[in-house]
Amino acid sequence: MNKAGNRRLKTRHRSAKGDLFVELSCAAFFLTIFAIVAVHVGLIIFGAFLNDRACRDAARSAAQGSSQTQATSLAQTVLVSHKQTLGNYIASPVLTTPIVYNDYGGSPPTALSPYVQITTTTAVHLPIPFLNFFSAVFTEDKGLTFTATYTFPIVRIN
Repeated sequence: MNKAGNRRLKTRHRSAKGDLFVELSCAAFFLTIFAIVAVHVGLIIFGAFLNDRACRDAARSAAQGSSQTQATSLAQTVLVSHKQTLGNYIASPVLTTPIVYNDYGGSPPTALSPYVQITTTTAVHLPIPFLNFFSAVFTEDKGLTFTATYTFPIVRIN
């Protein structure tokens, strides 16, 4: 190879080092954005799952009560067991009162079954708030609130 061709290869090699730095900087920027989005989506999914599971468990427990007061107490007890210690990101599920307790006065019609209906809410506070996901609603403090409602037939265990 002649000297001019050799010189062109060296020049091309020098500029490739700068290109590599620019490419790595862009890739690091996009990977950081993807990591932040992954953390947010993980918090959102876990918050929705936590609220759904707590609501289902509270409704199942409340269905064993013999009155609305006892059903509410049973639901509150179950929700206490679902308290989370995730810092400021996911709040513990809260019972939306009053619950619906319909036992038809002890003698339900033939086509209907007595039931209890529970609604819970959980707030998820994102480190960097963005976009509206799933059944979530933005709150004033840039968090998301998930709401779940479950209906269970009243079952009295004697």
